[in-house]
Amino acid sequence: MPEQTEDNQKKRKLDDVPEIEIDVSAPQPPSKKALRKAKKKGIDLQAAAAAAKAQSSDAEQNTTVDQSTEKEKKKKKKKSKKERSEYGIWIGNLAYSTTKNDIRKFITSNTTCPDTGITRIHLPMEPDKDGKSRNKGFAYVDFATSKAMEEAIELSEKTLLGRRVLIKNAQDFEGRPEEHQETGKSKGKTSYPPSKRVFIGNLAFDATKELVEEHFSPCGTINNVHLATFEDSGKCKGYGWIDFDSVEAGENAVRGFVTVEETDDDVMDEDEDEDVENSDSDAAEKPKKTRTRKISVKRFMGRVLRREFAEDPTTRYKKRFGKPKPSKKKKKKTNESESTPTVANGQKEGKASAQKKAKKKDAEQTSRYSKDTVQRLTGAIVESQGKKITFD
Repeated sequence: MPEQTEDNQKKRKLDDVPEIEIDVSAPQPPSKKALRKAKKKGIDLQAAAAAAKAQSSDAEQNTTVDQSTEKEKKKKKKKSKKERSEYGIWIGNLAYSTTKNDIRKFITSNTTCPDTGITRIHLPMEPDKDGKSRNKGFAYVDFATSKAMEEAIELSEKTLLGRRVLIKNAQDFEGRPEEHQETGKSKGKTSYPPSKRVFIGNLAFDATKELVEEHFSPCGTINNVHLATFEDSGKCKGYGWIDFDSVEAGENAVRGFVTVEETDDDVMDEDEDEDVENSDSDAAEKPKKTRTRKISVKRFMGRVLRREFAEDPTTRYKKRFGKPKPSKKKKKKTNESESTPTVANGQKEGKASAQKKAKKKDAEQTSRYSKDTVQRLTGAIVESQGKKITFD
């Protein structure tokens, strides 16, 4: 093979040439065909291209200026939202068609506050339905001075567009529900203290006592499960109550999960098993590993359950019927056969049956439904009492 010379070994080096700069925003140069047509018509395409380039640069400058002004406007809006006035009012019971101008005219016409004294009017709007926009029925108005605010509060109970408006200080939360005032409290939870009795809602219609008891058994021992059912079908109405044996079990059910500690034996190799068998019985055993596992009771039959502490049954009974719940006393069973003779028993039974018949008659007379309507409502079979009529 021919030996490589020094000239061949040297690599070719490019001359130091300045890089070509390409203006991407520049307009497309005219084609030869366009130049020929322009030459015939006597139009200077180079001057037209320069004018187009100047126009494009002016448009870019204008867009940058517009963007900067929009950013400044947004900043000003944010500042105005954050810097609310200390003198503000809340207006309620507004008509859905009320606008900001209506509120402004209502305040300026009935008070000495000028139009410039109102610094802000916030009227929350609902999403458009069928192309019609309407407010939520209340608004917030901020003033520059405390005097204007006090005059506006005095306008409470006056009519605006045919409705008596309610006006109060925006910082006054009197009359607001306590559950909204307290922080860290969910809206749906009741204020009942923790107890053994838990209310369960959003149950499926196919739910039964046995299935509910099995589902909530990890929470703790259950004394009783009561489900509200329909009279005709006997199916669940969608809610019920569970009586647990301890308050801790009720808290687990309301929380929605239970943490259970489990122990797992270490897995041993075959060689280790053989060594253990051949070793003495006094050998120390390896410690067992413990792990915690969560058992969730939030979902049942594909539905997210509503879980709350229930009210005490005695207080619930008193609220419903206006009297305390009667206590169930166990009746002592006595052997009547030993105390009285058979003849006396027969007489007593006859008197009891006569009393029952009299009570039934009184109940039929005092009831507002007749016997026929009761039979129709209960679905019982009504015997025909008419006469057969034959025609010749």
